[in-house]
Amino acid sequence: MGRSKFVRKSVNPTLIWKSSLTGIAGLVFATFLMGSRSLALPFMVLGSTFPYLLAKRKREKELAQLATLWPELLDHMISGLRSGLSIAETIIGLARRGPEVSRPIFAECEDILREGGDIGAIFRLIKLRFNDPVADQVCEVLDFARGTGSRDTATTLRTLGDFIRSDIAIRSEIRAKLGWVKNSAVVASIAPWILLLILSAQPSTVAAFSTTTGIGILAMGLAMCGVAYAWMSRVGRVEEVPRIFAAVGAK
Repeated sequence: MGRSKFVRKSVNPTLIWKSSLTGIAGLVFATFLMGSRSLALPFMVLGSTFPYLLAKRKREKELAQLATLWPELLDHMISGLRSGLSIAETIIGLARRGPEVSRPIFAECEDILREGGDIGAIFRLIKLRFNDPVADQVCEVLDFARGTGSRDTATTLRTLGDFIRSDIAIRSEIRAKLGWVKNSAVVASIAPWILLLILSAQPSTVAAFSTTTGIGILAMGLAMCGVAYAWMSRVGRVEEVPRIFAAVGAK
């Protein structure tokens, strides 16, 4: 069965290796510039966190991109239903007619049907891959229509599509306005260590921070930067809609 790149979050060995390599690179680079391994330790910690932050940001962008596809996907679904196709045929048709980004997901749905799976398994797969409350709502509407034989499915999907378009526009505007908060958190977290790197050109700075007290101050500063970054990221985060239908039909 083909696998989509949009999978449930799990431990990634490649990410662990990247984190280790960037941490070691940060340690070596800072030691070379500052001439002190104790002063370079914070840069090892900072370097090791970069791959995780980049992977998190990439995944957030991928999921946000998938969420914006639903108006177009719903248009394709409505067109298929009105042309007389069944719900299952409409869904697997998105592997060829839908947006390029989401086609691998619906190709997996087609594989499930070919291997003897039911449409309930398809709905669970869509919920898993999109990992989005909108996907949950669409799947529940389609599942209800399949069970009751509703003739108003296309009309319901059209209404849902209009609501989703409005919601996407509002959330995009909010994210744009709050984007400066996350950017400020990154700059505020990195700035003190860049300053330390510059001041380390003076032997007195290296000598001061190489003591037990100096190392303690560096550790405290690193912890405070981590807490401040986490807090600023939380302040700048757009509240997600609860996935009340995520577990429906999961068994």
